[in-house]
Amino acid sequence: MAMGRKADGRQRETAPGGRRRRRLDPVEVALFVALCAVLAIASIVLWPAARAQLGALAGRAAARLEGEAAAGARSPDVEVGGARSSATGQGAAAGPVKGSWRRGPDLPTERSEVSAAVLDGTIYVLGGLAADGRTLATVEALPPGAEAWETLPPLPEPRDHLAAVALDGRLYAVAGSPGWFGQQTSTTLWAYDPASGTWEARAPLPLGRAAHAAVALDGKLYVAGGIGPEPERLLVYDPAQDRWEQKAPMSRPREHLAAAAADGLLYAIGGRWAGVGNLDTLEVYDPAMDAWRTLAPLPTARGGLAAAVLEGRLYVTGGEALDETRHTFAELEVYDPRSETWASGPPLPTPRHGLAAVARDGELYVLAGGRLAGLEVSGVVEIFRPGVDLTP
Repeated sequence: MAMGRKADGRQRETAPGGRRRRRLDPVEVALFVALCAVLAIASIVLWPAARAQLGALAGRAAARLEGEAAAGARSPDVEVGGARSSATGQGAAAGPVKGSWRRGPDLPTERSEVSAAVLDGTIYVLGGLAADGRTLATVEALPPGAEAWETLPPLPEPRDHLAAVALDGRLYAVAGSPGWFGQQTSTTLWAYDPASGTWEARAPLPLGRAAHAAVALDGKLYVAGGIGPEPERLLVYDPAQDRWEQKAPMSRPREHLAAAAADGLLYAIGGRWAGVGNLDTLEVYDPAMDAWRTLAPLPTARGGLAAAVLEGRLYVTGGEALDETRHTFAELEVYDPRSETWASGPPLPTPRHGLAAVARDGELYVLAGGRLAGLEVSGVVEIFRPGVDLTP
């Protein structure tokens, strides 16, 4: 290393090539070390709080994204309520349905797992289970303007978990169980003539059924779902021919479902299946195409529910949870086939399952059913009158 002299006579160090090398000042070194120590301590103390703040920000961002995704249309083939659904409709929530509930005359016979239909303005309630588990053959009717129920000739045999349909001036009692706790099904079809007050046997179903649903559509009787052989298969009865046909199956088996007919189409709503649980599946059958299509799912997955049609809309209520809570559903949910959207209405005052629902004179009648899941009964009748114009 070359050495040089300053003007004051002191030597200075020079690097090779003549560049000056600055001697480190001990004070500056001490200050630098102290600054590094302060920064290290600050990072240790402040990092957890900063990390928590960053985590909170990330959490809020994720929640916002999740909410935005939930608010959008449900993507196809999504697992909902234990069931896979492939909604092709919009599925968006429409405005709430307004209206009010009132109490109607109680049924004389308390029961659940009943069925009901309206024939010439008279409401008929058929069969069901009694509080002690007996299967009933009881038939009770509420004529237009009546303040009390009448007792009519009973079913030829006791039935619970049956279906009732009014068609061509007759009341049909479709299959059902002669003993639910024995998991029995039947193939019986009986027609009631109000003029003579008598029941007549018709051609039996090709497949045994219980906990199914049935509707009248274009002069024929359609049976969907239930327990029994080939439960997905749609069964169709022609009263003019006294003959059954088997049509295209639903997308999945289900029992304790509801069904309704609107604008020439059959809608199968909710239900449940062993090993799967309650379902939110809504699908529609077109008789002209002999084909099913899956629609926007029922907002509240449930079985043991009931449905009826008012002014072209499907009113769905009741049902039960499949757990130890014995919870029953009060939700009233309304589907508009035109917009393919669901809306909610005022809840059912007395939540029930194993109930029936019919429409008469622009009102929804919800009949009987158990207040708690399982073997529970009631004679409760509640009537909903919509408070808005439902016409298109």
